[in-house]
Amino acid sequence: MEAPLPHPSGIPIAQRVRAPIELSIPSPRHQLLWRALRDEDDAQLVSLISSQDDVQESAVNMLTPLLIGLHQVVAGQPGASLGGFDRAGVMRAAGILHLWPKSNTVVLHGVVDPAWSGRGIGGSLMAWQEGKGRQILASLPGSGRARMLSYTGESAANRRRLLMAAGFSPARSLYKTRRDLGAPIEHHELPDGLEWRSLTDVDTEALRLTHNAATREAWAPGPVYRELWDRRWSEYLPELSAVAFDPGEERIAGYALALMEAPTSTMAPRSEVYIHRLAVSLGYRGRGLGRALTSRVLEQSAAGGRRFSAITIDPAMNHSGWPMFEQFGFAPASRTIVYGLDL
Repeated sequence: MEAPLPHPSGIPIAQRVRAPIELSIPSPRHQLLWRALRDEDDAQLVSLISSQDDVQESAVNMLTPLLIGLHQVVAGQPGASLGGFDRAGVMRAAGILHLWPKSNTVVLHGVVDPAWSGRGIGGSLMAWQEGKGRQILASLPGSGRARMLSYTGESAANRRRLLMAAGFSPARSLYKTRRDLGAPIEHHELPDGLEWRSLTDVDTEALRLTHNAATREAWAPGPVYRELWDRRWSEYLPELSAVAFDPGEERIAGYALALMEAPTSTMAPRSEVYIHRLAVSLGYRGRGLGRALTSRVLEQSAAGGRRFSAITIDPAMNHSGWPMFEQFGFAPASRTIVYGLDL
């Protein structure tokens, strides 16, 4: 994503966002001990995310790598997380803020144990998150656009009400789509002049830069930076992923990075292949490379005995690939609503 768009008012962000001078943690009346999350809390955080009544497998899959290890420092600022623990030390609620500095965007993630719902914890946590988000944005220079986002499951009615009450409004819908790998898969050949490369033979940094360039037009908080990319890299499976390489130009033409869907709270083994990232580089579009990448991942997944494949689609985005995935038999399975607040 390019530099933040200018704000119509021209007023500096620090003056515009109305950040609180002091930030209070949620009330002790909730009978929870509140503190910043630490590395040793990661396992409980994953368990708490998975326990949600409305949780989607893809939500666990997408959120966990974003949150694990990033909850202690956001843009050099400590305390960008808050966990609520009961007297036995069990995490019952958590709020995490994640800054994408190149787009002046703070992403809010909030979760409350369903067994502790109805006590006002979600509202108190939301108030803390909003205030902390404003503080983070107020520390940024310039007068460009500043915003907060929250990715929320369609059925998470309580979280959605809290966001709306805080002034957020629906900004985007992301659809998790799924297809049965037992159905016939239409084969597409790799375009002339290109060759398949194994993920193990590709430079990770070169692929990250290729990804950021290929998805520059995407509606997203911003480019993926090195720390997050490296943390995710080990989850991609070489036997299921696909990389198209142009040996003449010595560059990556396109890629499809696949992993296995994270387990849900039932801890049942998963057989679903999640295509986490798929894009075609500029200069190689319009030649059928996207179809070749997709068919290769599906064929390799089916050959490996996997039952389903899934990918998240933003239909409103240019080059979303939705018509192509429809032709491959993908159909919507669930929806995530992105709520936004421009400041």
